[in-house]
Order: sequence, then structure tokens, then C-alpha cells
Amino acid sequence: MIKSKLLWKVSGLEILVIFWFVVNGAYVSITHPTTHYLQFLGIVPLAIGIAFYLTKTKKWPHFFSFQQNMSFKTRILFLSPLLLYLLIILIGNKGVHGSSIVDLVLILLTQTLVIAFVEEMVFRGFILNLLLAKNYKVAVLLSSFLFAFTHSLNMLSGQSVANTIFQILFAFVIGLVLALLIVNGQSIGVTIVFHSLNNFLQFTSPVEANDSLLINYTLLLLLSGYALYLWNRKSTLSVSHHQVSG
Repeated sequence: MIKSKLLWKVSGLEILVIFWFVVNGAYVSITHPTTHYLQFLGIVPLAIGIAFYLTKTKKWPHFFSFQQNMSFKTRILFLSPLLLYLLIILIGNKGVHGSSIVDLVLILLTQTLVIAFVEEMVFRGFILNLLLAKNYKVAVLLSSFLFAFTHSLNMLSGQSVANTIFQILFAFVIGLVLALLIVNGQSIGVTIVFHSLNNFLQFTSPVEANDSLLINYTLLLLLSGYALYLWNRKSTLSVSHHQVSG
């Protein structure tokens, strides 16, 4: 069982994220921003707060360093399913579309420094690290579930129930992959970059290009297979570690 103190900390972080996204939703409803990057202005204070906390506690290296030594070539091969995933989206969306280069850059910066930074630090940073005190399987599953649950807020913006359910499932699988990358010794910087590029490609695609069920299910299958590989890899490493310790 998860201790009550730990449960309160995890619940508090989840409530914090939900609160700020609701605040941002209210801001968007009131102001109706015409540009993409202004649609997430309400999340900026949370991003600044997290950056201030990491600076004050000097925990940037703890989250942003690699815990497992790999050569550059080996790391690229290890992360190749993520690169393939992004390539499939890029091809399926027929490239990126924006009103200007400046607009595209601002969208990418917003997704990287605000949305991806906040969500990765909360779910794959703080929550995952708190739950790792229990065990990595609980940490991976529960942090991924909370990440997926947060995406149910999209229904508040008028998204259909069917699309929301699929997005929750998709978010859960992505959460598994990213959490498993962390417990397999990767830097949270990797998950932030992937998260931001994924969002960037989704937001800069033409509307009609997002309706391909074949692409969506191909991506879901790819991520599920990668998650299974990472899960088995971590399990094997854990068994080997216990055998050596014994």
C-alpha cells in the first residue's frame, strides 16, 4: 500500500496541474487568443515556479543528467522508436504548417518551455520520483495513469467523448514509454524534447491530416511495443542487479 503522506504529495501535484490547466482554460475562454502560443499563457506561472524550485534546490542535474552510460550511437538506436514515431507523424501530417517561420518557432518554444516542461517535470519528474520510493512498477503505472487522467480535461474545451477516450488511452501509453525511459536511466530532457516535438507536429498539422485512423493505430501499436521492450529491459536489469547484490 502507498503510505498516506506519499499519497497526499502525489495527489497534491495532480491537483496543482489540474488547477493551472483549468485556470488556463478560463483565461482562453475569456480572452479568446488568436495565436497558438498565447493559448497557454495561463501555464507560464507554473513553469516559472517549477524552474525557480529546481534552481533554488539545485536539482537541475538530478533530473536532467543521464543515469546510464551509453555512447551517442547506442543512445540514438535506443531512442529510435521515438524518432520513427515523430517521422510517421511528420509524413502523415504532410509536413508542418504555420503562418510564418516566426509563428512556428514561437509554437515550438511554447510547447517546449511551458507545456512539455511542466507536464514532464510533474509526471516524469516529481511524481515518478516520489513513487519510486515504493517500486518502479507502481511508479510507472500510477504516474502514467495520472498523466492520462489529466487529459480528460480536454472534454471541457468541447472535445467529443470518443476522441477524449482515445486521447486518454494514447496519453497512458505515451506516459508508460516516457516513464520507462526515465527508469531506464534516460534524462528527463529526452522526454521533454519528445513531448514538445509531438505536440508541435500535432498543432502545426492541417485539420484533415489528423483524421487518419490508420496512422493513429500504427502509432499506438509502435508505442505499445516500445513500452513492452522498455518494461522487459528494466525487469531484466533489476533481476541482474539483485543477483549481483546477493
